[in-house]
Amino acid sequence: MNADSETLKQTLKPGLLLLPGLHGKGDLFRPLMDKLGDRYDLSAVSYPQTVPMGYEALFDLVTSRIKREKTYIILGESFSGPLAVRTAAKFSKQVKGLILAGSFVTSPIPHWINTLKPFLNTPLLYLRPVKWVNERLMGSSCPEGTRKWIHASMPRLSRDVLATRIREVMAVDVRQELKDYQGRLLYMAGARDWLVGKGSIESVWLCRPDVEIRVIDGVHMFLETNAKDSADAINEFCSRISGVEGDFER
Repeated sequence: MNADSETLKQTLKPGLLLLPGLHGKGDLFRPLMDKLGDRYDLSAVSYPQTVPMGYEALFDLVTSRIKREKTYIILGESFSGPLAVRTAAKFSKQVKGLILAGSFVTSPIPHWINTLKPFLNTPLLYLRPVKWVNERLMGSSCPEGTRKWIHASMPRLSRDVLATRIREVMAVDVRQELKDYQGRLLYMAGARDWLVGKGSIESVWLCRPDVEIRVIDGVHMFLETNAKDSADAINEFCSRISGVEGDFER
């Protein structure tokens, strides 16, 4: 196959745009991308690790990846769910499917934690015990090899970047944008997700009662720790879209 044919083949494939969690590193999608196969034009976005950028600036970064001639499915993991929602609403004719993975449309953080805002840009922000991270983000059943890979791959964000992203989560509200988006919607939830719980699923359902919900075995980082089941759920969802949309034809 020559270069022009390969380019055309990629253009005709639906784009699957993956937006990362709070860590902002697209490389952590690698196990999931390996399981998804070659039916999509896969792309994983990464965010700057040293430059503080709020949702508005990150939205510009994400939307710059949308190509006019392609159709898309957009997945927003955790922190990136609001960005996925806004992008889907803006490009509603091109975005045939929206996937929220362990994510939210309003802040999932309990109101009382707002009292800790003064400590967001202090060394206290970095007090994240390894045991807590292992249990709350990866789960006790996560294979040791996967756990080590995640720890090695997780970026050490600057304090300003991390504080900015947490403040953005505390204030976010994209419920109207989710109502405005009329494409297919899937919510993927970790079976034992402690960070983003049932309240976030309910907020999505109140905006879009037609949402499909799929529970994946795991805790918060189920896309990374249970890539196979996650990929199966994504592929099944996209297959249902192709049945409605004529294999993603515009």
